[in-house]
Amino acid sequence: MGELTHTMRQQLMDRRGFVRFAAAGLAMGGVALLQACAPAAPTVAPTAAPSNPTPAPAKPNSAPTTAAAAPTAAQVQKPAATAAVSRTVKLPTRFPVEGIKPDLPASADGLIDAAFVNYPASPIKTVQETPGRGGEVDVTTWTTSAAPTPLDSNALWQAVNKELGVDLKINVQPQADYATVKLPTLIAGNELPDILYIAINSVIPGLPTFLKSKCADLTPYLSGDAVKDYPNLANFPALSWTQVIYNNAIYGVPVPYPLYLWVHWVHQNLLDEEGLARPKNADEYKKLGQHFTRPEQNLAGMGVENNVGMGVTNGWLTGIFGAPNIWGLDEKTGKLTATVETEQFRAAVGYARDLWTAGIFHPNAMQYNLVSARNDFAARRFAFRFDGFQSASVTFWDNSVNLEPPGKPRIMTPFPATDGGKPTYWANSGFLGYSVIKQAPPERIKEMLRILNWLAAPMGSQEFLLMNYGLKDVHWTPDEKGNPILNARGKADAMQDAEKAMFPYVAINPTDGFYSPTKDMKYPGLLRDLSDKLNDIVVGRQQFSYLDQVIKEWLDGGGSQMRTEFEREIAAARG
Repeated sequence: MGELTHTMRQQLMDRRGFVRFAAAGLAMGGVALLQACAPAAPTVAPTAAPSNPTPAPAKPNSAPTTAAAAPTAAQVQKPAATAAVSRTVKLPTRFPVEGIKPDLPASADGLIDAAFVNYPASPIKTVQETPGRGGEVDVTTWTTSAAPTPLDSNALWQAVNKELGVDLKINVQPQADYATVKLPTLIAGNELPDILYIAINSVIPGLPTFLKSKCADLTPYLSGDAVKDYPNLANFPALSWTQVIYNNAIYGVPVPYPLYLWVHWVHQNLLDEEGLARPKNADEYKKLGQHFTRPEQNLAGMGVENNVGMGVTNGWLTGIFGAPNIWGLDEKTGKLTATVETEQFRAAVGYARDLWTAGIFHPNAMQYNLVSARNDFAARRFAFRFDGFQSASVTFWDNSVNLEPPGKPRIMTPFPATDGGKPTYWANSGFLGYSVIKQAPPERIKEMLRILNWLAAPMGSQEFLLMNYGLKDVHWTPDEKGNPILNARGKADAMQDAEKAMFPYVAINPTDGFYSPTKDMKYPGLLRDLSDKLNDIVVGRQQFSYLDQVIKEWLDGGGSQMRTEFEREIAAARG
């Protein structure tokens, strides 16, 4: 999406102490309500899902096509994850919101986000009637930022409540332990709020049973054309709805999210100053990393945090070698191969170890967390980094003007390990959690859906302007073009161009949208353990041969059981 969505909102909130509730959404209807660094639903949401370019494992150098032969959006097939639509429940029909005209239109299929250079001079109002019927509405969600200013002294929160026609009471929890501690504890206590955000990495034992026994079945209200009663929800992409199907019913309102979650960043000015080209393969990437490793200038080639297996478990180096996104699916047999079992994965681990031995990673890698590594890249402490597409762009764009010389952060197109190979880009599944509604009489459920619909208003609308920028002449004043704050077209162009360049290599996890009780219980711990052990291999604390044991322990510890459960689900969905 255009930087009007991110940079401008960030600057306003930082300067004025803008209200910041909810991360990756207040998760209410898909919009990040008043959250400084959280994403908002795309103005024109995806209508179809891209394919997983590597459904079955292959050797790193065996993939045929080159970037020049990359398919167009119309040529890309849907991923296996959309097999969920073959279940008995009918997904909500998509009806795009009309009347909003972005400066940079989305692709015809909506897979490339729209962008705005200038906010519409006369934004439309997407909800004509007050959604609520008075009284209180309790919400529990998470945030990656500080808690919002209390309601009594928060003019923006009060304004939102007035528009909604309810007293919205939001219990905002820190993101750090929400999914694994706070949310499971709240559910175990059996005192649910009216609306509850369930994060994508939540640990909820017996999730389908919980949903059926405690949460509203939204199928009668949202399935098929019924969703037209909630036009902003009807604007959501079909892909996001496939993620909230349990017990052959719709049990949540998704938080749509662009396919691009983490991307490959470069300080382009470092290349430009020396007339250097971006890397076209792994060898060139290593050479550039060595070239920019200059301890005397406090500069390293690459920077990574300590919980992603030195760039192996988050799709960074694994993507270069074409590894499937967590799982690869054989479309003919329905059988899954874990990415850890592939030759591409092994090659990526070896490559990471080679980069470490060459001294290319910043020496603080084992001490970095996400925030500290992101901040050091923003300060140009290393040339290359794998980081967020939306949230990180706020930090990088804003900080670039303070560098000397000014920075030029850009997103690189995926490149293969060897010439002629095909990389993968580990895409998000178009989904970042979902909101469930507590069981209640039909009229109360409809009221909650109307509230979610209001909060899901897309960019370019009056509702979005209020939620993301606040009150005119209180939180913002218009520039000569009516924008809440100035915006450079170059930023919007660069971000949309990056999406177009990454699209042909998109790899979606084929198990997204399917349920595995073992994954819900064990995956966070398995991933943490895998990352730690890969760190040991990469930095030389263990021999490379230790990788065989690491893979076996991952499979024995739950990976194989996850495979069995996912394959059963996929087979059932196929009928």
